[in-house]
Amino acid sequence: MVAEAPRWKEVLPHIVGFVGTDTLVAHNAAFDTGVIRYACAADGIQWPAFDFLCTLVAARKALALPSYRLPYVAVSLGFSLENHHDAHADASAVVKIVNKLAQRENATDLQDLAQKIGVCLGTMSLGKYSGSVAQGSSSRGFTPVSVNADADPAGYLFGRVVVFTGTLQSMTRDTARQECARVGAIPEENTTKRTNVLVVGDIDPSVLRPGSNLTGKTRKAFELQDKGQQIEVMTEDDFLRCLGGTQLDGVEIILASQQETCSSTTSLITTVTDLRTSDSLRSKSDQPVVPKPPKPLRRTPIPTEQKCSITTCDATAAFKTRTNPTWCAEHIVAIQFQGGLRALEEFTHPNDWQLTECLDCHVQAHYRFNYTLEKNGENEPTCRACYWRQWADRNRLEQGSWAEITPVPFLDAKSISEDHGYTYLGPLTEPSLADDPHQVKCNHCGKISAERLSDIAFGCTCTPRV
Repeated sequence: MVAEAPRWKEVLPHIVGFVGTDTLVAHNAAFDTGVIRYACAADGIQWPAFDFLCTLVAARKALALPSYRLPYVAVSLGFSLENHHDAHADASAVVKIVNKLAQRENATDLQDLAQKIGVCLGTMSLGKYSGSVAQGSSSRGFTPVSVNADADPAGYLFGRVVVFTGTLQSMTRDTARQECARVGAIPEENTTKRTNVLVVGDIDPSVLRPGSNLTGKTRKAFELQDKGQQIEVMTEDDFLRCLGGTQLDGVEIILASQQETCSSTTSLITTVTDLRTSDSLRSKSDQPVVPKPPKPLRRTPIPTEQKCSITTCDATAAFKTRTNPTWCAEHIVAIQFQGGLRALEEFTHPNDWQLTECLDCHVQAHYRFNYTLEKNGENEPTCRACYWRQWADRNRLEQGSWAEITPVPFLDAKSISEDHGYTYLGPLTEPSLADDPHQVKCNHCGKISAERLSDIAFGCTCTPRV
């Protein structure tokens, strides 16, 4: 729908002009304002200044419902939402919700409505963000935390002390603390000498530079880093990836454009650990940083007496687990076959990287078994070579005469791969066009993968950003 539309930075001034000084209203406004902020970051421009009201928060304060999704709120207020997820239909429903709530509360405007139901208007401006939240709620009213001692010790956050600063968009601070405890991490309130990870919410990369007005927790983390303490500062996105089982070996880039033409934008988007609030906080050592060795792709399997989770199977499971399903070797082979793969190495653990071969295109690559389970659930092939070939073909078909059909020179692809820490194994299409996949091997961890050049330019996830 937007393939031929102007870029965000061209559209935003028209939106700002249309809104003027009005207050925006949205259902789950944290998501919508997050989209605005990250779109600005992707195009290297500053956030616009908006005030906003969240009808999801307002409905939770004013109504007692089993669900506060937009269709349920609409029905509870006497109208039905047709064509849910259509932008115009959803926006119209939000207008009706505000009008209905205003009538119930005898409110004269949005500010009056917010005050009467106990909600704050949110605001965003240059580098600052304050959510539309319930009044009287305190981020310090935390649910008691019980760290899960049975969590996977191989998990990236297991045993680490995690501190949060800034506003998280995906969950409340209390939920984030509980999620830490679930994976065996220890959430704490303040940055101290015990802290291993600082998760920083609501970052605007366009204003993060030396001298920026950073939070006290972030400044303290940088001071401790400069004194030699190993504190990893990660974005909310990286934190969510760690909760989902993705292994990180350093701070990921916050946002980056996948288009080579956006080099000026990329220069504004930096890793958090490179930010310092003053010259006095810079590293006192000029010695080069030696990258730590990568985590091994595989581990030694742990014998277990557990049985396969398939009810009709009495075979011994191939791996030990406490709460998740487990399978015997035969059923693991069957699950991988469903995902279109044939294993070339012995299975060790669902989170380990296993060298496989695609049954369709015969490209070899490393995949985690958990990834295959996820893709099977989405009826999508595990093989990224197959996936990106189909994606690129479909994309070029949709673009029609606008599609880029100039072949990518072999030496250019090889140079990009080598510049970002890979050994180039060759193109996976003939001819190799834009967005087609290439086979590469990480020089740091040895993982073989099928990637687009735009993804290769980010480097392997195992590589520390220094």
